[in-house]
Order: sequence, then structure tokens, then C-alpha cells
Amino acid sequence: MITDAGIAVRPLDLRDSTVFTVMGDNGLPVLDAIVEFWDPAADRSTDVPVVSLRTTADGSVRFSPAAMAEIWTDLAAVVRVGDIATDVDYQWGEAAVTVNVEAPGGIDGSVPLDVPFVIAATGSIVDEIARLRENMITVAQQIDALPSAPDVRFGMTVYRDVGDVFVTRTFDFTDDLDEFLAALGDVQAEGGGDYPEALDEALADALEKPAWRRDGAVQLMFLIADAPPQVERGVQQPYTATAIAAAEAGVKIFPVAASGTDDQAEYVMRDLAFVTGGRFVFLSYGAGGATATGDRTDISADDYDELPLDKLGVRLVKDELAALAGELGETQTTTTTVPVTTTTYEQ
Repeated sequence: MITDAGIAVRPLDLRDSTVFTVMGDNGLPVLDAIVEFWDPAADRSTDVPVVSLRTTADGSVRFSPAAMAEIWTDLAAVVRVGDIATDVDYQWGEAAVTVNVEAPGGIDGSVPLDVPFVIAATGSIVDEIARLRENMITVAQQIDALPSAPDVRFGMTVYRDVGDVFVTRTFDFTDDLDEFLAALGDVQAEGGGDYPEALDEALADALEKPAWRRDGAVQLMFLIADAPPQVERGVQQPYTATAIAAAEAGVKIFPVAASGTDDQAEYVMRDLAFVTGGRFVFLSYGAGGATATGDRTDISADDYDELPLDKLGVRLVKDELAALAGELGETQTTTTTVPVTTTTYEQ
């Protein structure tokens, strides 16, 4: 346990988690299915479920009972797709369950896609913000050109820490790329005198303040940070609660660890990715190849793929949309010699 090493994190018990995947009768995953977990003695006509999770583009949710339903040791699972309810036979703590429903999966026409960026706007992350500015036009163009022709909107929450000029600022979703780039261009990286930052507040704002489309939309949040939250400080909504709320809303979080990220920050980012079904991503600086992660890394080159930042963002989006269309195949490893490279590996 990371706490045994004296590293402070907010408690989030992810033992006995189960991945539920909802598949339609056409063999495609079902976006926006509701996976409910009920007290077996409850009246489903009048009561409410203990936990309710919304499936993402690959038709999945991750149920973590110790974190989401603390007092329960057994709950009945029900999958709802529109007016169709399907009872699920599963064992508590089972690793993976596939639920086949009598409703079509996939999506017809252009896919609604909401993509907010949550960015630590502190002095230590100035290089990453500059790189993001440079790459956003390419990212947007490549996403727009995907075969699924997604109807994409970008949003942004930037944050620093208590005592800085601001703690968080949120820019609502827009389908106007120029408007988004103008907002991104105004982001100045400064402040953040101590290492931890207001990550708790930023994630809560990013989930609650923008006008998400929710029903029928693919929702992907990218967090770009190099420091953990202020875990010793009381906050209105800790990142652990926001991670669960994101899973309930069907929002996947893709944390991007920037240079200088320590074990505490990485642990937090991995929790966010795990609960929501996202992937943990990290940035490395180098000329590519085996040296990209530095001389002291304990991560094997077999455990990650190496890509430039813009291509990495596009690939993560492309994989989500391909899953919805039933086109996701084995991803090939890519290397690069771009000075700032991005590497990813599964949680």
C-alpha cells in the first residue's frame, strides 16, 4: 500500500471491482446504458438504487463496491436501456461481466463528443501548456476528420491553488475551435508556490460547471497536471467523490502526468483513470526510443507506447469511437523523435 510508504492520499478502496460491459443485439457496445445496483429487499417501483453508473463508448462501467457502496456486501444488478430492464447474474467481486441486451448497440450518424481539458496553470507546467497550444489545431482537425465524423466540442478548466490569483476558471464547451484556442492562448502558467495544487476543486468544477450533453454523447476528460491535490486540506468535494460522480455520469478521465510528477500524484491519477475506465498517460522528455523515460525509470519499454502529444490525444479519442463502432483492433506501438513525447500504458 502506498500509505505504508508514508505517502498521503485520499482513501478510495478499489478492491473487488467488477467491469460490466453492455452489448447490444447487433454485437456493438451500448453507450448510455444504466447499470444499477439495488438492495435486494428494495421496491424498485418506488425506491432508488444504491449505485447507478452510465456506460461509456465501449459499453462498460467499473463497479467498485467498497468505494461506491460502502455498507453493502451484496447488491442486485440491473441494466437499463431505455424501457428495457435486464437482471444480471454475477458474483460479488467478479472481475468482468458481459451483459447482452435486446436493444441495438453502437450509434447512427455523427457521434456527439464532449472533450474538456483540466490544466494545472502553475509555473512548473509552462512547457506542457505551450505544447498543448501548438497541438490543439492538429488535434481538432484530426478528430474532425475521423471516419465517424464526431460532433466535437472542447472545454477547459484551469487551476492553481488557494492563495494564487485564482483557484479555478472554467470555460464552457464550444464547437468553435478559434474560440477555444483563444481561451487556451490566454492561459498563463504561474503561481503554485508549494507542490500540491487545487486538483480537487478543478475536477469538481470541470464535471459540474460546463453544459455537458450527457445522453447519447461520448464524454472524455483530459487532466494535464504535475502535482497531487492538497490532501491534507478539507475541501467541499474531494477528487475521490468526483471520480465516482464521473463514473455515474459516464465520463472517462484520462490523466496526463507531466514532468516532475511524483508517486503521490501518479497514484491519484491512476485512481481517477481506474474508477472511470480511462487510461493513465505520462509525458516524457527525450529524443525518443529507450531513453524517453529517463535513466531512473522502472517502467519497461514493453509496458507503454510512445507517441507525440497530439497523436496520443487523437488516438485515445479514436479508440473510444472505434469501440462504439466495433472497429477497435490491436493497437500498434509507435515511436517518435519529437522533443516532447507522450507515453501511455494501461492502469
